[in-house]
Amino acid sequence: MNFFEILDKFKRNYSSLILYCLLDRIPIFVYGDDSDKIDNFLIDLSELIHFRKEYVYYTDFISNSEYESLIFNENIDYNSQRAHIRCPCNVALKALSQFNKLESWLIGIVIPTNKEDFYSIRNQVREKVKEALYITLSSNKLSVNFERINPKTVDLPLEQNIFKKISQDTEKSIIKMKRVLNDKTKLNNLDKDLIKTLVDFEVEKTELKKNIFKREIQNFYSGSKRAFFILTRLNLLYNIKIHAKIGSKTLLETIDYEDAPLERILSFIFKEWGENFSDLIEDGKKTFIGDKIVSLWG
Repeated sequence: MNFFEILDKFKRNYSSLILYCLLDRIPIFVYGDDSDKIDNFLIDLSELIHFRKEYVYYTDFISNSEYESLIFNENIDYNSQRAHIRCPCNVALKALSQFNKLESWLIGIVIPTNKEDFYSIRNQVREKVKEALYITLSSNKLSVNFERINPKTVDLPLEQNIFKKISQDTEKSIIKMKRVLNDKTKLNNLDKDLIKTLVDFEVEKTELKKNIFKREIQNFYSGSKRAFFILTRLNLLYNIKIHAKIGSKTLLETIDYEDAPLERILSFIFKEWGENFSDLIEDGKKTFIGDKIVSLWG
């Protein structure tokens, strides 16, 4: 089963929420009974956020000091590639005992046979993270659960539109390819099984989905970064008491990207570069950052 087939088995909002958490650096824990399946799924998740630099725990770094060195530039250089961490199943418990900051981590955990051990791991996670997404990927269960995330209060138009475009654009491409081959074969008396084989694009469909997904994510990231550059300069003027506010419509037109609400772009900027520019938006909401995530589990 490929990655997009797994995603398709989730409710659409859950797939969108997975993407939301990836973009906003919320840690994702993948549970299951097959370590290879979990680790492969983590790799697929990591590849979705190609604009960040992947580091693998216990391969690229081991100690806290090594980890701090890897992410040091994030605090001093806005142009440096942001990091995300992939943690395979065999070292997950080491990571949980060693690190307190797990933002932008993807962690695989094999479900212990002893329920008490499992609850101990979950409690350990809860002590370390403000919010988290749990994906269960086992032979008899496929589910998504949340830690202090209420999916009913999270606006997901960007993420939903990306998955909608993937579905629509993939289907359009497949139809075009089938049409070309059908035009070439309909005038010839070819075997039906051969024709069926020729127009079978199931393998290609996965590659198409990946390419379309990467395109849409890159468009969002590039648009957000353009907004970040503009707002950084406006913020300099604002700090020296020069009126430098900008309307949301003007900003979206300036960055030439209108596929996501400005609130979503500003939220991403805050998570990616640590800057809150909501005060610079003339007609914006000043308290939206962080408000999309509230306590669900208490």
